[in-house]
Amino acid sequence: MKKLIILFLIIFVYANEKVNIQLNWKYQFEFAGFIMAKEKGFYKEEGLNVNLLELSKNIDVIKKILNTPATYGVGDSSLVMEIMEGKNIELLMLIFDESPYVLVAVNLPNIKTLKDILKYNIVLDQFAYKNPAILGMLSSVDDVKKFNFKKENYFNIDKKGVFSIYISNELYKIKQLKIPYKIFNPKDYGFDFYGDILFTSKKELENHIDRALKVINATKKGYIYAFKHPDETIKIIKSKYNTQNFSIDKLKYEAKILKKMLSKTFLFDNEKIEQIVTVYNILFKLNYHKNIFNNIYSPYILTKKEQQFINTHILKCITTVSWAPFNTMKNGKISGIAVDYWKYIKNKLHFKSECIQVKEWPKVLNAIKTKQADLTISTTNTSDRGKYAVFTKTYASFPIAIATRNDVGFIANMKSLYGKKIAVGKNYSAEKFLKKYYPNLELIETKNTKEALKLVSENRAYAAVDILPVLAYNISKYSFANLKIAGKTPLKFNMKIMIRKDYKILVPLINKIIDNMPESKKEEIYNKWIAVNIQKGYSKRKINQFIFIGAGFLFLIGGWGIYAYFNIKKRKKLEKQLRELSMKDGLTKIYNRRKIDEILAKEIEVAKRYNTDLSLIFFDIDHFKIVNDTYGHKIGDKVLIELTQLIKDNIRKSDFFGRWGGEEFMIVCPYTDLNSAVLLAEKLRKIIEDNEIGGINITCSFGVTEVIKDDTVETFTSRVDKLLYVSKESGRNKVTFD
Repeated sequence: MKKLIILFLIIFVYANEKVNIQLNWKYQFEFAGFIMAKEKGFYKEEGLNVNLLELSKNIDVIKKILNTPATYGVGDSSLVMEIMEGKNIELLMLIFDESPYVLVAVNLPNIKTLKDILKYNIVLDQFAYKNPAILGMLSSVDDVKKFNFKKENYFNIDKKGVFSIYISNELYKIKQLKIPYKIFNPKDYGFDFYGDILFTSKKELENHIDRALKVINATKKGYIYAFKHPDETIKIIKSKYNTQNFSIDKLKYEAKILKKMLSKTFLFDNEKIEQIVTVYNILFKLNYHKNIFNNIYSPYILTKKEQQFINTHILKCITTVSWAPFNTMKNGKISGIAVDYWKYIKNKLHFKSECIQVKEWPKVLNAIKTKQADLTISTTNTSDRGKYAVFTKTYASFPIAIATRNDVGFIANMKSLYGKKIAVGKNYSAEKFLKKYYPNLELIETKNTKEALKLVSENRAYAAVDILPVLAYNISKYSFANLKIAGKTPLKFNMKIMIRKDYKILVPLINKIIDNMPESKKEEIYNKWIAVNIQKGYSKRKINQFIFIGAGFLFLIGGWGIYAYFNIKKRKKLEKQLRELSMKDGLTKIYNRRKIDEILAKEIEVAKRYNTDLSLIFFDIDHFKIVNDTYGHKIGDKVLIELTQLIKDNIRKSDFFGRWGGEEFMIVCPYTDLNSAVLLAEKLRKIIEDNEIGGINITCSFGVTEVIKDDTVETFTSRVDKLLYVSKESGRNKVTFD
């Protein structure tokens, strides 16, 4: 009986683990995920008893979390700086992919540019105080040390001053009070980093990883639920958590803006984290070279041993660059299908790695065997390799195919190859399989697939055998016009990562990523390398030949079912291309006028319904007729294409960019007030003026306006057109706004 009571007490305590989460209640819907995780019982389902604590004015969140067990908090990208400064914290989960932080000058009409802020105190809360986007933006005009910062967690924005605010929160109040203001958004200056991040102490994670996982899982569910059910969430916030007395309209405003920023995966991206580290190193002249990912949790790492291995090892990857499209060189970098898969995998696990290039495949195998390298990213398992290596699950599977000259008929079975010379890469998996399953074939070993195809092209071999994408890619790239894919073997190549045997701890980790990899990501990688390269390598006539030959081949070897499958896939691809053509400009590949009209109609409706900002930028190229008359239409087209790319590189992902007609372009800027849109237009005007485009110097004139209550697409575009006309008439290379 005594044992049962003790067991009951243990279960009771375990089922009610107390956890504190420190939150700043001045932002209400921002923390809707935590609120709904508590209110809908997601924390309780995980056996957690969670207290949501309001951040008081004088609390140092990081100090509190480091010194208090079972305590979690929310920061932003500035947490990276805290890690660089030696704080023993762990970043657990990304909440918002984008940061809502901006600077706003309130009741200061004399502030026109960032430079003007130098004269004033900038009031920042404890996270904005070190926010890389805010600091990066300021550094773009002067040394950060020259600005005057004042640190406050709570401040009153009704008075004059410069403040760090969330565009989802305080901006609503400023607009309601009709206070004059000017926004400075870091995104407009090229600094786009993370928003909210859930974190805790490293000690909490190491000693209670199960508890941390429960907090992460329940909080994630809470955010998904909150943004799917905003009205229910707002009702709960109003009744139980509204210490700031926000109105329903204000909470709806906040929810609408934050919804677009909510992370789709709740996972960190290695490259963005490294960008943040670089910004801090430059801003503060630091020399931080430690592994920042020691302090960033990956949901795929479940044990201390796994974490310790990743923290203490820089993995040496080895590969050839002569096996396109799996491993090749592009713009001086190792690229290809296998490389893209490896980047995805190491990004999820926060691996640190370096890649060694060798010319021949046998050197790869020898390096793994002798432990000079740790892994290779594009191979499959064979009995001899199993003596010194282990393998992950298959991440992609392809048929092993046969290439011949065009005058050879379809190869329906392997018997057709007997008594003939077959070229295959030495020690390639294809050779291993052929030797195992078809030992009577006469094989010619080559250095790579290109050399094998060359032998066939020169009639020194009857056929070349390799993986289907490799054969197709090489035939296309090296213009073997007299070669074709003539058939496929019954064999399949299951693409795996091969790892030195004593590093087998990596196998289950990588397998978890493979198991959870979205099909959409796999298709994106495949289409990037297979569809694009075949299209570039062949003329339209040759592509048609390839399709007809392939269709016939598939019919012979796979029957009508496979033929129908690919026919449907082809039709869907064509339908997709037609849809894209209907909304894309043929020359510049950006939206056409028809699509921009659709976007404008939708965004005007959204702006009116939710009382959000919407601005429109209209510009054209000055004296474009003279460009065409002087340099010719080919140069004119080049100017349009290069200008388009330059603009795309300097606007936000959330902006819509289209060609209105001729040399006229339009940018639709959702959630952007007039001040910010004018700033963006001025930035673009200067960039165009300072760059040589299409080999010549051009300028552009701009009109900028903001949507008003009774606007339609016609009135909105007509007004911005008139403003552009004013810029043209008053000397060109100007921005006119109203």
